[in-house]
Amino acid sequence: MKNEISIMIELQHFWDNVMKSESEIARCGKSIKTWESRLIETSAKVSATETEVKALKMNLKKDELDLEEIDLKIKRVEQRKNQLKSEREIEAQNNELIILNDAKEKFEESVLELIDRLEKYELKLDELKTEFSESDKQIKNDIEGLNKKIADYQKESDLFKNKFNDLLPSLSPENKSRFTKLISSKDGVAIAQLKGEICSRCNFQVPSAIVSSAANQKKIETCTNCGRFIY
Repeated sequence: MKNEISIMIELQHFWDNVMKSESEIARCGKSIKTWESRLIETSAKVSATETEVKALKMNLKKDELDLEEIDLKIKRVEQRKNQLKSEREIEAQNNELIILNDAKEKFEESVLELIDRLEKYELKLDELKTEFSESDKQIKNDIEGLNKKIADYQKESDLFKNKFNDLLPSLSPENKSRFTKLISSKDGVAIAQLKGEICSRCNFQVPSAIVSSAANQKKIETCTNCGRFIY
């Protein structure tokens, strides 16, 4: 009887280590996903800013070409004006010059605004590229370290699983079946120590007769609340 309980305690110890290792593997995996997400996020910011810079350059080029075209129109109108003698024709040319100069002024303002925005976005892009380069190197190093930890934890988990599987057949068929079912539960606990008359797992007060039987090792007892083996 004592041997059976001792085996269960040892099995629980092995399984606790398996659970601990798998928890660490999950934690490392979560950290890797977090770092990868941050890298993807920074990369997306770089791409978005590159797209914005490209669009600003295209708009700037277009406005500069339009400005050049207006300058040429203004020169042609002024040349024609100098050749005119009719006041009516001269007035018409003056009105056209007013319209062209207004358009020129707007394009000049637009060009200056685009240049200012472009300088800011190019500065932002340089900063993001630097951040991405530094983050990429650091994150890859961190992920490499986490993957090494995962490999180590996996070896540890496999080691204790093997020990568990090797020892499990030592239990009687009836206890083995129940123990296996309990250990497969979410918390992975199949046997709990009594603290006086209290089950240390569910904090339920176990009947005195069962506590006495478990203490005297008359037979293998279970908690009347959670069903785990007790000792």
